[in-house]
Amino acid sequence: MRRFRFVKWVLRPDTEPDAPPVTHRFRCIALDDSDDECGAYSAAFTDPSRAQEWAFGHWRANPDHTGFAETVERPWVMWMDGPA
Repeated sequence: MRRFRFVKWVLRPDTEPDAPPVTHRFRCIALDDSDDECGAYSAAFTDPSRAQEWAFGHWRANPDHTGFAETVERPWVMWMDGPA
């Protein structure tokens, strides 16, 4: 005889102490004369202001590069949440 146990799973942000950190990265989306993106990007930082500092530094070096996109990486985990 086989028994099956059905459970409900949920996806939630991983807030456990050993979870990877939330990181922030900026990418320059300014277009050149050929309509290609610059594509330069910052390192991933746990402090969003560090990624913003990179964007300001990139802009100072390239005053016509005024468009940026932010990527936030947040760890998530599947969690068993009781019977289905």
